[in-house]
Amino acid sequence: MYLWHDGHVKREEDIRISPFDHGYLYGMGVFETFRTYGGHPFLFDDHIERLQMSCAAIGIKLPYGRDELLAAVEELYRIHEKSDVYIRLNVSAGEREIGLSSEPYATPTVLMYAKPVGPRRNSERALETIRLARSTPETSYRLKSHHYMNNLVAKRQLFNQEAEGLFLTKEGFICEGITSNIFWRYGDKWYTPPLETGALNGITRQFLMEQMPVEERLALLPQLSEADEILYTNSIQEAVAVSSLDGRAFPGLAGHGYQSVQTLFDQAVQTKWSRRERE
Repeated sequence: MYLWHDGHVKREEDIRISPFDHGYLYGMGVFETFRTYGGHPFLFDDHIERLQMSCAAIGIKLPYGRDELLAAVEELYRIHEKSDVYIRLNVSAGEREIGLSSEPYATPTVLMYAKPVGPRRNSERALETIRLARSTPETSYRLKSHHYMNNLVAKRQLFNQEAEGLFLTKEGFICEGITSNIFWRYGDKWYTPPLETGALNGITRQFLMEQMPVEERLALLPQLSEADEILYTNSIQEAVAVSSLDGRAFPGLAGHGYQSVQTLFDQAVQTKWSRRERE
């Protein structure tokens, strides 16, 4: 695999990261994942904006701006012979002595991973409730941080490893998926959990909420079970139709709401840099 490491493209075997990096020692780091469509990194500006805000929230000084990071994406795309790629842009706090630190991190480790990604396709998957409650955010709101133990332990609890896991809060409210944000439909109205549940404010979540009317609402599992349709979103899969929830059947790919959502992506993935763009 080729990676972009602190300004240079390298082979994975040529990359060295200090064992004193506080991303490794204390989980001090954030990341973004997105993909290209015909070489276009969908909603790239939104991802970079969130990355910059996340770095600022935990005291990391990001040394690269939007244009430098875009050039890195374009270089990795060319290396992969102009085949579309999955990108993970990772910012780790950097090297420092062992011990908790309150000083800003001025020299973080910045890595951009790239791997080939398949063509777009409509997809459906089962949704399964996780017995483990969603952990509370480390800060006042959830960052896309290196702290993923809750997600990893939850993944191991799934009976069906091909399913998406559904997190509830400790109070029992719908929160989010292991890798996604949750949306559900009653009639013609779409709903999603509010951020006060601790859900990540996903970039694809934000995109859909700009494109169609969606109400944030607290909901318990029985209320979700009575929905007409459920889907989940993330930046790699766009929207995935839910075919079942804990064994109860849902429309999946046949859902007309899912089909309408996919049309929104059809019109945007190869052109939009930000959810705020208007036609």
